[in-house]
Amino acid sequence: MNKKIKVSLEYLSQGMYVVELDRPWLDSPFLFQGFIINNDDLLEEVKDVCEYVYVDMELSDPNIHGQLQVLANRPVSTYIDTPPKKTTHRSDAEEHKNYIQRLQQSRASFDKTTQYINKALEDVRLGNSIDTNQAKQLVSELADQVISSSHALVWLTFLKQRDEYTANHCINVCILALSFGRCLEFDKQQLNDVGLGGLLHDVGKMKIPDVILNKPGKLTPDEFEIMKQHPDLGFQLLKNEKDMPLGVLDSVLHHHERKNAHGYPDKLSGHDIPLLTQVISIVDVYDAVTSDRCYHDGLSPYEALNNIYKWAEKDFDKPLVESFIKCLGIYPIGSLVELDNGLVGVVISASKKARLRPMIMLVLDKNKRPFKQRKILNLANPNWKKGPHATEISNILDPNSYDINIRQIIEDESKVI
Repeated sequence: MNKKIKVSLEYLSQGMYVVELDRPWLDSPFLFQGFIINNDDLLEEVKDVCEYVYVDMELSDPNIHGQLQVLANRPVSTYIDTPPKKTTHRSDAEEHKNYIQRLQQSRASFDKTTQYINKALEDVRLGNSIDTNQAKQLVSELADQVISSSHALVWLTFLKQRDEYTANHCINVCILALSFGRCLEFDKQQLNDVGLGGLLHDVGKMKIPDVILNKPGKLTPDEFEIMKQHPDLGFQLLKNEKDMPLGVLDSVLHHHERKNAHGYPDKLSGHDIPLLTQVISIVDVYDAVTSDRCYHDGLSPYEALNNIYKWAEKDFDKPLVESFIKCLGIYPIGSLVELDNGLVGVVISASKKARLRPMIMLVLDKNKRPFKQRKILNLANPNWKKGPHATEISNILDPNSYDINIRQIIEDESKVI
């Protein structure tokens, strides 16, 4: 039996072990180099990305060895060659126009949610009830946008400010949880629940004294014990709300639980932590470590994902963290990158089919001078993959090194004229 055969899409089926693609692994959405096709969704994803693949006969399901042997004995032309897929690509100007339109639409929803969470947090601080029905409506609107296109909303999470951390953080966890939930193929109700849990997960912090909540340094053990009360305080605020989903209440109460039972308040472990809560826990940490706080500067998205991957050994479900990394991409939205021609841009959108070739907004020319008018390049477009203008990302940069204010760039680009 030949170990590896080349298989076209019409003969591809579940049980086959894909050992090689018709393109580099890093130009595909697949996280691991080598996998068995074990469900219809994965089968369709392979068909959507590739023209053909190489299948390892020995590693494939023994039940289909006979089928693979038939393929291996066919004349090459009957199972290798398929007509190339015809694709159309927008021009750079069209990409720019469409993206800015989506960004401005997302900004309107983002601003409404910002106004809501600021008022809700102030109501909690004053001892008043909060309008959870409005929260549900806003989250449903954000979920609809994530379903159609999440990238613009994710870029808006970089509008955060050091002195408005809690409100910014609640919105960002909502958006990131919705985006991650979409990658996990949550249905609309699941998306609404994970988004609502993200938006309300930290409302209990408004019951923590400001001297502890905003302390510009490490908390003492006694202060940390007080801070650890905020999940239960949030749960108590929301548990009697009419029609509040149980999954949302659990995420508010348990988003600081960790895999090895060293979290709080109930020291849950492993599968005792529901999936929705685990999703919010991961994005909660991601947004926290990428944010400027009163006691530290935020990490870059790339550094944050590297750290979360390391922490997964003791804190999180590792496959779920790998799914989160896959969702955000090798160059996460908000990353500052340098192209091999010297131009510098911000990653604003990522393609699951081309993880090394995201969409970027150029901000500096090759001499590192700001562009008077910014331009969007989709590096997955053939215009930038082949020929005399071919280019690719060569480095990830620190925005502070070039005095680039990503927040101000988003303000400029999302402004409705």
